[in-house]
Amino acid sequence: MKRIIWLLSALTLAITPTLVQAEDVLTGGELIETGSFVGQDGHTVSGEFQIIKQGEIHYLVLQDNFKFDGAPAPKIGFSQNDQFSEDTLFSGLNFDEGKQIYRLPFDFNPTQYDEVTLWCDKFNANLAEAKY
Repeated sequence: MKRIIWLLSALTLAITPTLVQAEDVLTGGELIETGSFVGQDGHTVSGEFQIIKQGEIHYLVLQDNFKFDGAPAPKIGFSQNDQFSEDTLFSGLNFDEGKQIYRLPFDFNPTQYDEVTLWCDKFNANLAEAKY
C-alpha cells in the first residue's frame, strides 16, 4: 500500500505543471506609467496603479492599496484630456480592493491616453480616474 501511495505521489508531481505567480510575469518589466485613483460622481476610490510593459505586452497593475466603494459592473478603460473613450474598455473590475493584474489588449498603446478610468455602462458614469 505504501508503495502505491508513493508511486501516485511521484506521478502527481511529475505531471503537475509548475505554478507561476501573476507577479512573476512582470519581473523585469519596464515601468511605463504610475498614478493614483480619485473617486468621481460621489464614489470613494483610492490606491495606486502601474502600467508595466513586458516584451510587447502592457499590463495594468492595481496595487495592494486599491479600494473601490462599489457599483454595478464597473469596467476599466482609458481617457484622454478628461474625455472617456468607450473603445478602450477592456475588462470588468475583478475585485473592489487589493492587488490586481490585467493584461491590456495586444494592439493597445496606453501612452496615447493620460488616465485610467473606472466606468459604469449601466449609468454611463465615470466612477474613478487616475491621471498619469
